[in-house]
Amino acid sequence: MRALVVVVVMALGGGVAFADAQAEAVALFDQGIKDMKAGNFEKACKSLAQSLSLVNDSGTKGALARCYEKQGKLATSWLLWRELADTAPTPELRKDATKQANKLDARVPKYQVAHVGMTPGLVLMVNDKTVDPLIDIPVPIDPGPVRVSASAPGHEPWKAELKAEEGKVLSIEVPELVASKVVPDKTKSDKGKKVATPGRGRRLLGWTLAGVGVDAAGGGGFFGLQARSRYADAKDICGGTIDQCDPLKVDDAQSKVDSARSAGTLSTALFAAGGAAIAIGIVVVVTAPKAKEQRTVTVAPAPGGVTVFGRF
Repeated sequence: MRALVVVVVMALGGGVAFADAQAEAVALFDQGIKDMKAGNFEKACKSLAQSLSLVNDSGTKGALARCYEKQGKLATSWLLWRELADTAPTPELRKDATKQANKLDARVPKYQVAHVGMTPGLVLMVNDKTVDPLIDIPVPIDPGPVRVSASAPGHEPWKAELKAEEGKVLSIEVPELVASKVVPDKTKSDKGKKVATPGRGRRLLGWTLAGVGVDAAGGGGFFGLQARSRYADAKDICGGTIDQCDPLKVDDAQSKVDSARSAGTLSTALFAAGGAAIAIGIVVVVTAPKAKEQRTVTVAPAPGGVTVFGRF
């Protein structure tokens, strides 16, 4: 019983939806006929087309065909009459549809692809619709501007705007498409890319080493001054001469002397390391490769450090 109720409800629901669509189609049909009589063919054809999309009715299709003819869309009207000539419900209606199509046949413009250049992968479009370029029979088309375009991979596109006139055949000739000449834009392709500078990394390392060497040498100078100052303090404690220092003041003076010696040792080490770092840094910088330049550098040991000489 429940299944039967569900089936009945679904059937009633479908019937209501169909009734609503049919009622809307009738309303649109009546409005279309009213607008067509008033001469407002654009609005009339739109209403009739909407009505036909809701309910496929032969009478609506015939009225829409007449509306399109009044609007100047002869090929569209002719096509609807041809459909009715095969699908109308009675022999009389099919006969009348055939008669109407025949009357329009002489007036309907047509286009014909007369020539197509030999371009691989060609895509031909007429009024934004893809057509087979190998079919060379006349094809019905509405009067007015005709947009023709052709494209193919690796070729420059081609387009033209022609005009279809009532009762005439429009000949379409598509030339062979020209191969594309794509020139790479170096400005765009290189944008954002860093150009490598020969030896840039080595020069950066060399200057870093030289900077460290300068800092170390500065530290050596600082500790050297500190060593001299502490040695001077020891002399002052001893009354000007360390060798003849008062026994009661020897310990204080000795402490200053030891501190001076430590500072002096550190100063010497920093000077030596700083000098070596500066020398190595300079060597690294001057030997770093540069475009179209050659350098000869020689590093040789020398008293108290190294000697750098050569052609830069």
